[in-house]
Amino acid sequence: MKDTASPADIVLWLVLALLWSTSYTAIKVGVQTLDPVVLVAGRLVIGALALFAVLKLRRMALSGSLGDWKHYAVSGLLGSAIPFLLISYGEQTVDSALASILMGIAPVTTVFMASFVFSDEYLTPRIVLGLVFGIAGVTLLVGPEALKDLGGDLTAQLSILAAALCYGVTTIYVRRFVKRPPLEMAAGSTIFAAVAMSVMAVLSGATGAIDTSAASLGIVVYLGLFSTALATLIYFQLVPRLGATRMSQVNFAVPVGGALIGATVLAESLALHQVAALGVLMIAIFLVTKKRRPKV
Repeated sequence: MKDTASPADIVLWLVLALLWSTSYTAIKVGVQTLDPVVLVAGRLVIGALALFAVLKLRRMALSGSLGDWKHYAVSGLLGSAIPFLLISYGEQTVDSALASILMGIAPVTTVFMASFVFSDEYLTPRIVLGLVFGIAGVTLLVGPEALKDLGGDLTAQLSILAAALCYGVTTIYVRRFVKRPPLEMAAGSTIFAAVAMSVMAVLSGATGAIDTSAASLGIVVYLGLFSTALATLIYFQLVPRLGATRMSQVNFAVPVGGALIGATVLAESLALHQVAALGVLMIAIFLVTKKRRPKV
């Protein structure tokens, strides 16, 4: 892992935060008309087709090794299929604001797990302080009133927490074991996840009544091309370069992107507490991603 991130890495990290920050709103809209299983299967199929096309255009191929297919399976299921489904299920009843707070557990779990697995990602008081700032910033950004529903639909909220845990475990796994090219891993993992979710959609009977309106199809296409295909490719590009701890902080930047998108694209106003929250989150990200002194 590099001690400092290159400008290109920073740009990609910000793009990933932007792509994921829009996905929660898109999912919230999508599950109003589509079964969560259909929504997830659809976005994964579209994402898989796009990534496979790029793979072929680059004259690359998926590995024939069973070991590499194990990596495709683990990262595809734990990093895409399962958390996508858990989040889509949870957002049927959980507001996107509360979902953003609950997803804040992802950086916390990732950092703690990474400190036990990697010698260069040890836990320090500065990192712990950064995590505290991050969770406080997310809560302040979406508004403390979002917490009023905490514990309401416990099953749905736990599903979002479980999705956050999946992301943490996947990031650790990818950095520890995956050595294949980013494009190949993105394509292989998404294809495996798409096949698994398509089988689940058929067996569960969720495909019986699919809404084919332009709005529903547009949500699925957007999630497939951008929040899945492009985001997965960037993810596999950055994890080996930035490490698990730095990568996990993208979950603190996601609500920042959502707030800025709302202000610039939807002309939504930013309240004073939201402006303050952006500063708190920037401090959190700085504390965790700042170059660390080596152990002696």
